[in-house]
Amino acid sequence: MSNIRDVAKLSGHSVSTVSRVINNQSYVATDTKNEILKAMKELNYHPNDIARALSTGKTYRIGVVMPYSNHPYFQKLVSAITQAAFKEDYQVTLLPSHYNVKSEIKYLEMLKHQAFDGLIFTSRAISFEKIAEYQKYGSITCCEDTLEYSISCAYTDREKSYVDGFKLLKKLNFQHIGVTISRNEQTSRSAKLTVASYQKVFGKDCPEKLLVRNMQFFKDGIRAAKELTTNNSDLDAILANGDQVAAGIIYQLNKLKIDIPVIGQENLDYSYLMNFSTIDHKLSEIGEYAFWSIFEKEVVKKLIPSEFILRGSLLEKNK
Repeated sequence: MSNIRDVAKLSGHSVSTVSRVINNQSYVATDTKNEILKAMKELNYHPNDIARALSTGKTYRIGVVMPYSNHPYFQKLVSAITQAAFKEDYQVTLLPSHYNVKSEIKYLEMLKHQAFDGLIFTSRAISFEKIAEYQKYGSITCCEDTLEYSISCAYTDREKSYVDGFKLLKKLNFQHIGVTISRNEQTSRSAKLTVASYQKVFGKDCPEKLLVRNMQFFKDGIRAAKELTTNNSDLDAILANGDQVAAGIIYQLNKLKIDIPVIGQENLDYSYLMNFSTIDHKLSEIGEYAFWSIFEKEVVKKLIPSEFILRGSLLEKNK
């Protein structure tokens, strides 16, 4: 197996010059670089990743912590992160957590031991306080507002988007609005913001019979539709916590021959195909910016505005 000294000997250049070419460090004359690359090709030489990491202090790997690998929300975020990383020759390692604090701490420990150049939390169970403890070991970015904490983030103002959604439904005289949330209000900030926004717009807490928790997937939407229609004969609209859940709700409503507007979130293909309104939280932009923020020397916080996309019956009613 060839090594860096073999490349240096065949190319006629020093080991240090070969190393600079391999690691893209400082300027190397074009002719010299081409001679070294030619020698590497003739010897079928491939840099040792571990040795490269030791010499540059970089792993060229980013860890992405995600609760679920099979959910469209996180797939859309990861796709944007991966595309940005590919352009910079970085590898992305997916780190499933299932919202388990011990797993998330384990990934932070991996950052501490230089397994990655940085970590991106797409969502988390762990506290910001605990994340902040590990910032001295490498770059960390969250795909949500990190509030007063000195942690980089790319995020959207979810409270504003939820308030705007409820205001529209109120303006259109909907009074019995079903609401689905991903987890409970104690563990999920987006769930907490959803119910707080309902209270802000309607001046009262969302009735328990109109609130369905632990919604993640299409089949959960089916369950939500059954529960909401059983408990609320006057149900006239639903704000779902995601397009996948919204699609399941609409599927079941159609089976029950109930025609009421359903609003989803994230502007996934479901909303196009089934023609329902959605709140686009710009996940692709958030994922891309989250990757780039890893390389910033200072803490950076990027607010990316959401967009309310009207479709179907709600669009017609709002005209």
